Amino acid sequence: MERLYQPDFSSIFGEEYASAFIYGQIDSLIWPIFTDFEPSNALLNLFKLKDSYGNNLFYTRKISLEDEKLELICSDMKYGLIQAMEMNRSYGITNEDVITVVKKDPELFKAILSFDLKESVILSIKAIQDEIPVVGIVIYPSFIELDITKNDNQNLNELIEYCKEHHLFLKLDVGNTSIPDNHAQYVTYDKIKSFLSQHTGIITILSGLDISGDFNLYYQLLRLYNNVWIEIDPRTFGGMTPTNSFRQLFSMPGFIQNSWHRITIGSATPTLEVSQMMRGFLEAIETLNFSHKNILKTWGFRNVTRLNPIYFTPSIDPKIFEPLKEIKEIDRIENKNELIFSYKIKLRSFGVTQLLLITNILEKILNSTLEDNPDLKSGELVIRPYHTTVSLLMNEHEYGNYLDLHYFFAEMSSRDSSQFLHTVRALENRADFNHYDHELASIYGKRQFILPIVDRKLEIGSRENYYTLVTFGPRTFFINVKVKLIKEVDIKQQRFN
Repeated sequence: MERLYQPDFSSIFGEEYASAFIYGQIDSLIWPIFTDFEPSNALLNLFKLKDSYGNNLFYTRKISLEDEKLELICSDMKYGLIQAMEMNRSYGITNEDVITVVKKDPELFKAILSFDLKESVILSIKAIQDEIPVVGIVIYPSFIELDITKNDNQNLNELIEYCKEHHLFLKLDVGNTSIPDNHAQYVTYDKIKSFLSQHTGIITILSGLDISGDFNLYYQLLRLYNNVWIEIDPRTFGGMTPTNSFRQLFSMPGFIQNSWHRITIGSATPTLEVSQMMRGFLEAIETLNFSHKNILKTWGFRNVTRLNPIYFTPSIDPKIFEPLKEIKEIDRIENKNELIFSYKIKLRSFGVTQLLLITNILEKILNSTLEDNPDLKSGELVIRPYHTTVSLLMNEHEYGNYLDLHYFFAEMSSRDSSQFLHTVRALENRADFNHYDHELASIYGKRQFILPIVDRKLEIGSRENYYTLVTFGPRTFFINVKVKLIKEVDIKQQRFN
């Protein structure tokens, strides 16, 4: 259902992301540990780590690569991100471990490399990129004792610049694992906050946060920095089920509002099955309100697709989801006082109910008209739809406000109309059942807007934006736009004549 009620996300993320569902879902954290691959010596040593009771510190299920592919397919995942763990120790997960797995299926798997930054890593990254698709870099400051706040760290600064230039995200792991020699002073809240304030131009994913511990503290950084994301994975669940973990997250005041578009979700396979992560995620959102449930189901496992347009490509041409299909001039009238241009605008929705931004379309029409008439600068622009279930709205285009409005209308249009008389046989000899679509158009929408043109611009408020509310879709529909331009006359000259 979330696909039928999705907004036009092009007004938030850009036209290539108008429809989220042309992109696949992603498991953002998979360790390259499978029974049919020979592990590196570092990985073998990682398996040997024991706690004081003789239990493995790094738990793994014994699964093959084929098992993992099946788990991803059954959970509707298009990609899995294979992650390294370089800690400058005799144990860890090497980039070679990652390369070995990704090479087996580079369409399904993408790499997240890891370095200890004791030396320049750019040539190493380039060499690996020649072999496999790389989408991000992860560093473990508390294990490699890296001070991420030092401005003179040439290797780190060089890595950050390279990541920015090549659409690679940077992942900072805060080290909430039981692996020994964990120097937590390198990943304090203040350290990470300082780093983020110095490097606002690169997407930084905070990974390994403890949901029962420091998550709430570090989560505050999302409110301060727009380039900060958070990864959710079972390493941080602290004994809770995936369902209860997600419920705890989603119950945090403001978490969904601030984070829905900046979370990634990983299974940490072979620690846990991605199917269990998906199951917990879906169970947890079932009790949420309409907008929160739909926005999370739409983007929760897809957010990462926006971080690397090179490797996370759409399965359908995004242009099909562009709302504007045609601008056609249908009439032109000129008299001694004014020029009047009439346009028929063809638009398309791709949801049952959608609120489509048209401010940019109106400005495009006005600018084109004024280009052909450079001496005219005042008048008015009139907008009117042709349909009884298409209407006009004016409001602020802050993306949260836009989504609230959209989902309010979408939820209303989804109500059961069976008690209304409009469900009887229509005159066109077909059943009609869209009472709420007509109600939305009549009560919330307007039939016409008249916008003044002053000094060759629309004279509207700084926060005013214009929308069409279209229901009973997906559908093609039309609006009429009329541009009236006044021919200005010298008043003194007119008086003497």
